[in-house]
Amino acid sequence: MGSVFKKTTTAWTCGGKRVSPDTPGAEKAVIRSAKWYGAVDGRHVPLCRDKQAAERMLRKLEADRGLASVGLGDPFATHRRRPLADHLDDFAAHLRAKADTEDHVRLSVARVRAIFDGCGFRVAGDVDSARVAEWLGRLRNPNRQAFPIPYGESFTPGEVATLLGVSGAALRAAVKRHGLPATGQGKARRFPRATFEALAAKSAGGAGPQTVNHYVRAVRGFFRWMVRAKRIAANPVDTLSLVNAATDIRRARRELTADELRTLLAATRNSSASFRGLSAEDRYHLYLTAATTGFRVRALANLTPADFALATDPPTVTLPARFNKSRTPKVQPLPVGTASALKEYLEGKPSDRPVWAGTGTWAKDKKAAEMLRKDLVAAGIAYAVPGPDGVLYADFHSLRHTYLTLGGRSGIDLRTLQELAGHSKPELTARYSHRRLNDLADAIGKFPNVTSGLKPCDSVCTQFARTPCPSGHSPSIAGQKRGCDPLTPETTQPPVSQGVGHDPTPPVIGGHQRGRRDSNPQPPDRQSGALTN
Repeated sequence: MGSVFKKTTTAWTCGGKRVSPDTPGAEKAVIRSAKWYGAVDGRHVPLCRDKQAAERMLRKLEADRGLASVGLGDPFATHRRRPLADHLDDFAAHLRAKADTEDHVRLSVARVRAIFDGCGFRVAGDVDSARVAEWLGRLRNPNRQAFPIPYGESFTPGEVATLLGVSGAALRAAVKRHGLPATGQGKARRFPRATFEALAAKSAGGAGPQTVNHYVRAVRGFFRWMVRAKRIAANPVDTLSLVNAATDIRRARRELTADELRTLLAATRNSSASFRGLSAEDRYHLYLTAATTGFRVRALANLTPADFALATDPPTVTLPARFNKSRTPKVQPLPVGTASALKEYLEGKPSDRPVWAGTGTWAKDKKAAEMLRKDLVAAGIAYAVPGPDGVLYADFHSLRHTYLTLGGRSGIDLRTLQELAGHSKPELTARYSHRRLNDLADAIGKFPNVTSGLKPCDSVCTQFARTPCPSGHSPSIAGQKRGCDPLTPETTQPPVSQGVGHDPTPPVIGGHQRGRRDSNPQPPDRQSGALTN
């Protein structure tokens, strides 16, 4: 075994400072390193300051080197020393190689990196699931109190953004998303006190459970990839579990009724406004296609006229696998009315260009919800309505909810709806196909009337009445049901079953049985009388 040593360096000092050797008055000094070193594979490896500990470390390094020379070394040693940031870059490349969307790659990597930075993880050995769970708990419950709003009835965007600690773009997006009131434009833009209070309360609420679940899925997926890539032996965050998102839904969506959908389509078609290159006619057919296919925004934004087969029976639209969330091609049948409207609309359009390209930014910049909200307001349809568990929003994804809800109300079974939606589990489809109170009331209305044909006394009279009932039932000695004969005194004893061969004469209890507890009765064949032997 090699021995540990300390490195020595020669320095010239003058007045306690390092100087060049030719400095007048310079003195030569030999400086020993603070750490002990060892020679491994011809390299000087720094160990530690304690000599005994350094010797143990050197023996371990030499043993590992010997095992590695015969193929028994630690296969994860190299990856264990690499920073997690490098592994994360490789994970992003892996996701892109799978043809995941750039938005999904960006969000997944950003969430994993946020966990690493928040927990202070640098290498794989630092990762601890308990610390990750603690960080996620702080993300959900930041324990921040809504700060006091300064005096005043209106505030500039700069004042609100500074106090909330957000950018101006984030502030504008939040005001639009939550439909909060504001006045003026440009430099005259002002937010009333109620808007400021609502934003302050939301900023103090922390992240919702669904957001926390996104972080959990991202970090678990990263370490699952690390295990499959033979970079670590086991998943250190495998014990992290998802939280129940149903208890705190921050943005619940609602479906449009059939009448609301007709009103929206009619108002959109008669509109004179355009949105990011989409005319009223474009938006009309876009909403119609979304509400009768259930396709998502990205899928709709990339459909071309060549994807529509409107002359076939049935008419269909084919969604390429690269634009489908499940990464499989999907052939979706179209209602006859939708196919007829699209046939005239698509005539003459280039077959290789997206039908609803517009300026190419409405889907990329995630402005579909804003576009639909403007058309809903123009049609007189509420964008947000109160629900049983909070506010329900009608954003663009609500058209997918509308598609599956109207299908369910039309009598389409859940398994067929699952195929139409392209879901892997029926539970996902059930979350989109809503049933409101009116739907439940209509279902209850189909119940048979079990009270029809009953006589007034039938609801209160039984065969256990002591006296004859006006309805003609025969009397019984077992007891009386209150309500048949008010003159007969009420009994508190339970009715005795009048089975076959029942003997109403009580049994004679012998002396040997008289002291036995009621909780341990004798069998019926031994309850005859005094013992004869």
